[in-house]
Amino acid sequence: MLRRLWHAVRPAILWSYSRGSWQYDVIVAGILAFIFLTPRSLFNDQPHAPSVQEIEVPQDERGLAVFWVDAAAVANAAPEETTGKLQTLLRQRTGRALRVIEVRPSTDSEGAVSAYLVYAKP
Repeated sequence: MLRRLWHAVRPAILWSYSRGSWQYDVIVAGILAFIFLTPRSLFNDQPHAPSVQEIEVPQDERGLAVFWVDAAAVANAAPEETTGKLQTLLRQRTGRALRVIEVRPSTDSEGAVSAYLVYAKP
């Protein structure tokens, strides 16, 4: 029984069908269907930007470095702990001890905070 099954499955596994045969075409169609019809969410393969990014402006007019921080990075922090958490994230990202001077929340179309603009000074 297993030998018969192996003889039926072996050519597909080892890809021993000749080009242009109907078996070859079925295997290629199956592979293409898997590639193009499988939803990305099945693999949780969504692009994610880093949670902390330095904005390409070296310093603003006050001598402050400007950072963009995703709101999810500080979502579990209490409002009074947000500045401290942001300071820790900046230190981890840059390797420098930065002091947070100003935090400006950026909201989406529904009014929920989606990110923060953080101004920091060395």
